[in-house]
Amino acid sequence: MGKGGKSFKCLKFRSMVINSKEVLEDLLAKDSEAKQEWEATFKLKNDPRITKIGVFLRRTSLDELPQLFNVLKGEMSLVGPRPIITAELERYNDEVDYYLFKQTGNDWVMAS
Repeated sequence: MGKGGKSFKCLKFRSMVINSKEVLEDLLAKDSEAKQEWEATFKLKNDPRITKIGVFLRRTSLDELPQLFNVLKGEMSLVGPRPIITAELERYNDEVDYYLFKQTGNDWVMAS
């Protein structure tokens, strides 16, 4: 979701397994430490959903490269808040307006 709440398809190379939702649910049901980590940060240090090539793509930020097409189409800018999906809106609470009223971008400093 981008500026003004407008939806667009944010391009990325796939870095996770296809059934990532099921893998995450299974892990969180079995591993209480992983569940606490996920609930606190929405990230996992040793995420089993990330493929071997995905680890490389993320480490080198190459998974973000296709977003340059979003920039060329005017859907994103090179700097600004990251685009968010509708399901994540509730996580942002009072800050959601910041994300919806700014042109989304890819923070290349954070990506590296």
